[in-house]
Amino acid sequence: MNISRFIASRYLFSKKSKSIINIISFISVIGIFVSSSAMIIVLSGFNGIEGLVANLYSKHHPDLIITPKNGKTFTLDSLKISSLKNCKGVTGFSCVIEETTMIKKGERWVNAVMKGVEAPYFEICDLEASLIDDENKIDHNNTKAIIGAGLHNQISGPYREIINTITVYGLLRDEKIKRNNADAFKEKMIEIGGVFNINPELNNTYFIVPIKFARDLLNYEKEITSIEIGTSEKIDINEIRSDLIKIIGDSFQIKTNFEKNELIFKTNAAEKWMVFLILIFILILSTFNIIASLTMLILDKKKDISTLISLGATQTLIRNIFFKEGLYINLLGGILGLLFGVVICLIQNKYHLIKLDNSVVPYWPVDVALSDVFSISIILLLIGLISSFIPTTYLVKKHFKQFFY
Repeated sequence: MNISRFIASRYLFSKKSKSIINIISFISVIGIFVSSSAMIIVLSGFNGIEGLVANLYSKHHPDLIITPKNGKTFTLDSLKISSLKNCKGVTGFSCVIEETTMIKKGERWVNAVMKGVEAPYFEICDLEASLIDDENKIDHNNTKAIIGAGLHNQISGPYREIINTITVYGLLRDEKIKRNNADAFKEKMIEIGGVFNINPELNNTYFIVPIKFARDLLNYEKEITSIEIGTSEKIDINEIRSDLIKIIGDSFQIKTNFEKNELIFKTNAAEKWMVFLILIFILILSTFNIIASLTMLILDKKKDISTLISLGATQTLIRNIFFKEGLYINLLGGILGLLFGVVICLIQNKYHLIKLDNSVVPYWPVDVALSDVFSISIILLLIGLISSFIPTTYLVKKHFKQFFY
């Protein structure tokens, strides 16, 4: 039998001669419990938001995007297009023309980004899944426009009338904007084939048209602004990108969807870890209750310690008793807190207790990651070891020096 463990567990649950010690011990457990449960709940909440953002900015976006390093446009003649098609892991690609334009409907004008695409684009980005009306279907012959929900609301006016066609105005590259120079713009009408709802940025900014329509509007011949590529999930995307870089040469750059939206993902990650550090600081403050509890417990158990020393107990044994007492307080509060936090997250996922009105999702998403549970457990253990070892070593040596020397 481990004597120090047995006595420490007895001290943890037994009544002390002064009730204030029980109260402080209870407060210590509660402090660790609240801190650990808050850490797992908050981190799971950030994981849910991160997953939501990744879904919004990844689900309907291409995996890889090829753009020129210099200039805005390029031609397919400058790329080995046949090699691009045969590259391992590439499931499809679409040439893209992206340009800022103006949309007119009746007396309403809206600035918007026009994205001219080829038919394979709809397979790469699975745009059909984002249409807000189930009766609308993607025109795979690529003859109609698909407009963002935010843009549609702006041009449909206060009565939200049904929009069948829009007029698009594009600035010609070889013309300069001058006062009363209408020749700098070219206009074309196009039929609306559907309305998509992906994320606020795309909804309020983009509309998608056939690439032929974009070429005619902007007087482009063979020029394009980018190539968007779909990839196989069975092959690592970085491996595919490396192969593509060898094919296209140094005149082009290839970005993953993460790199294109890097600021959004990094901002969310930075916020998560800043909050995590704040919660660790709060957890450290909670451990001061443990130090107070151990101090009072050691003073309360003077007679017991004197008896143990008379029976042959060493300083190490006495120190281990109170060290394990502090460690048990940490572990009890930490384990209960982690279990409580995980249960709360599971309840939120199932019953959606916290609602998000007028948002892209109806409830707050949470995602419990095993890595977070492991990280919090390690932090709790380290803080428990430090907060128990330092005070017990000092206090036992100071208050019972006469027994050992």
